[in-house]
Amino acid sequence: MRHLYNWHKDCNLLSTHSFTDMPYNDLKIAGRNLRKDRFYTIINVTGLAIAMAAFLLIIHYVQFERSYENFYKKADHIYRVTLNMYKDGAFITTDCETHPPLAPLLKSQLPEVKDYVRIQRIGLSEVTTPQHQAFLQERIYAADSSMFSIFNCEFIKGDPSRALKGPDDAILTASTARKYFGDRDPVGQTLTLRGRNVTVAGIIKDQPGNTHLKYDILLSFHFVTELGIDLDSWNSNNNFLYLEMQPGVNLSAFNAKLAALCKAQTQLRDKIYTAEPIKDIHLHSKKTFEPEVNSDVKTVQFLLIVAFLILLIGTINYVNLTTARSAERLKEASIKKILGASQWLLIKQFFAESLIINVLAFSLALVLIWIAMPFYAGIVGKVAAAGIFTSAGFWGISTALFVLNGLLSGLYPAYALSSAKAVSALSRSFTNALKGGSLRKTLVVGQFTIASVVLVASLIVYQQLSYMRHQNLGMNIDQVLVLRAPELQHDSTSAPAFKSELQQLSGVQKVAMGGSMPGQGLEYLSTTSHVTRQGDNGKSSYNYYLYGIDADFIPTMNIKMAAGRNFVAGTPNNRELVINEEACKRLGFRSPEEAIGQKLNFWGGYSTVVGVIKNYHQRSLKEALLPMIHFYMNNAAGYFALKIKSTDLPHTLAAVEKKWQAQFKEHPFEYYFLDEMFNQQYQADQRLGEIVNIFSIFTIFITCLGLLGLTAYNVSRRTREIGIRKVLGSSVSGIIHLLARDFIRLVVIAIIIATPIAWWTMDQWLQDFVYRITIPWWVFITAGGSMIFIALCTIGLQSVKAALMDPVKSLRSE
Repeated sequence: MRHLYNWHKDCNLLSTHSFTDMPYNDLKIAGRNLRKDRFYTIINVTGLAIAMAAFLLIIHYVQFERSYENFYKKADHIYRVTLNMYKDGAFITTDCETHPPLAPLLKSQLPEVKDYVRIQRIGLSEVTTPQHQAFLQERIYAADSSMFSIFNCEFIKGDPSRALKGPDDAILTASTARKYFGDRDPVGQTLTLRGRNVTVAGIIKDQPGNTHLKYDILLSFHFVTELGIDLDSWNSNNNFLYLEMQPGVNLSAFNAKLAALCKAQTQLRDKIYTAEPIKDIHLHSKKTFEPEVNSDVKTVQFLLIVAFLILLIGTINYVNLTTARSAERLKEASIKKILGASQWLLIKQFFAESLIINVLAFSLALVLIWIAMPFYAGIVGKVAAAGIFTSAGFWGISTALFVLNGLLSGLYPAYALSSAKAVSALSRSFTNALKGGSLRKTLVVGQFTIASVVLVASLIVYQQLSYMRHQNLGMNIDQVLVLRAPELQHDSTSAPAFKSELQQLSGVQKVAMGGSMPGQGLEYLSTTSHVTRQGDNGKSSYNYYLYGIDADFIPTMNIKMAAGRNFVAGTPNNRELVINEEACKRLGFRSPEEAIGQKLNFWGGYSTVVGVIKNYHQRSLKEALLPMIHFYMNNAAGYFALKIKSTDLPHTLAAVEKKWQAQFKEHPFEYYFLDEMFNQQYQADQRLGEIVNIFSIFTIFITCLGLLGLTAYNVSRRTREIGIRKVLGSSVSGIIHLLARDFIRLVVIAIIIATPIAWWTMDQWLQDFVYRITIPWWVFITAGGSMIFIALCTIGLQSVKAALMDPVKSLRSE
């Protein structure tokens, strides 16, 4: 009787007002219907809200990843030149650093080049202020004076037209200037780094986070000559080269010219330069010696697909629940047609319901985003998450999403329900009056297929990350404390003396010195391709990576010897080298034993290989093993590595700092644990894993909401049937099986469809890892079993309640 009363009230509204213009009545009737069915309204609003929130958060991150370099006015005309290296015609690697003489050569010979800027990484350095405060500063570069004509920067102080033209000029970002000088005027002040004085000539605004080349201090390019680098030499490639090109340049044709130019230069044998758009670097470049670790276009595309799939699942829920409950709404539509309502008016009314649900869902989505912001920023980073609610792009996408989702979620239900024939009102049963059972089954299969794929993806990402973290690195980096050594000019005694002091501490087991440390970026390593065996007249094109170590480095890191010996402590170890197995192989030795005692042409002279160490991973397992060469270094250090005891760690740290302050009190004390530093290389993959895990939970939750609604409606529609079956002797388990079997069948079909899709997708993702897992079969069994279990639990909530209902009440309900 309550339903008839509501239909009667709606009919009164229809009969007393014009059918052509009734937005108020449409909303009023829609609101009444939504309040009447609160359970289904809550499911629809919650599902859509979570889907919208997840979609908007992912899209905001994807937009940030795609926005790199867009703030540069000339970004469309700026290209970076990189260097492809070959060995006997076979490609070896691509280095993003070039030779200093290349830039003027290109400008003089290629008319497409309008201007250029060379930027050289100075790297981590101690910077001392006039007040004798020392800071460790990492992002320091030297650049040509054309820097600010190509890359626009907003100057707070100083003259952009004169910046970097003086040999001692330094340009600071605003945050760096505040760190060094506080509220004092920094322009004209002197800073000391690498034993040289530079003068602050200007202050610029901090760079946005969406650029691949981030810097805190820019020095005049003349500074690199003071470090002993010959700007006319083709022997070393250490600087990034950016070209401002003429408008309308064809990149393929320009790269062909670059290749021809390389072939004409005898000093560039086995080397070919190529240019790439600056906007492509962040997502598409995976070259050696990048200024920072770039993102991956595959990851961004994967997240974009996940975003649309989550939104699709939320929309499917609404369409499924609305069409499933068509029998109840069909009589309402039929009666209104008898009373004279047109199909268009009914479409407006049902669309009004969709509009209200979408308004509520969109409002709740914004609240969920606001609540999730701290957690979201913790995953994607504060820079990527910043300004989401003040971004015009965010609100533009939000508006488009609201309109598009309103159309997608409301169009089919509104059209289907408004198409009811008036004669249907005279029919006793409305169950089959509206088609769509096959569509609903297809949509349920689609939902669970998506959920299964995302769940498998999260499991495989976790397995790959776990595999990399627990693989044998060829060394033991646990309980290794690393200190950044002070920059000591012309001092060969302080570092060994400090090492001796550290060895006396009870909490320290071993101490070693090295020019670099495992896990450091390639920019912290020296490289050379000029390494050959004695008597080999050919020229190597392999890049060898090298840094100095002392005799305690190998035992402290627990690196095993493959042949020969380690450096001998207390002896000069002059012109002696220790290489790893990868370098041994690339040099053409058939075994580590064969390399022992052999001489290598290395750094302008011959050095003897005294030891070959087992391969160890200087970089993460995402990358191939590096051919490493170590020379002896005992009087200076870039880092101190301390193997410490796990007991009473705070006391050991305090003791180490006390020793530091006693000897190097004018230098900053900074330390890190080697295993933590090494694992930071997996940060981007860890972020992807967290995102996939979170949104797999969202996907499953939204899917279960829809399944819960469909089950609830199925139970309510079959209440009398359940009562009759119980009277005839059906058990509770039999009733549950009756209600669950159709849905479980759909879930099984979804799992079968999802399995090959998930396998192919994740196999493609794994190709980016040099060391990767083989996708295990049990992942699909686990994901499939989990989906069936989750579906059973969801269905069981309503099925058990229906199965336990008193059959007398069940029969009385209809």
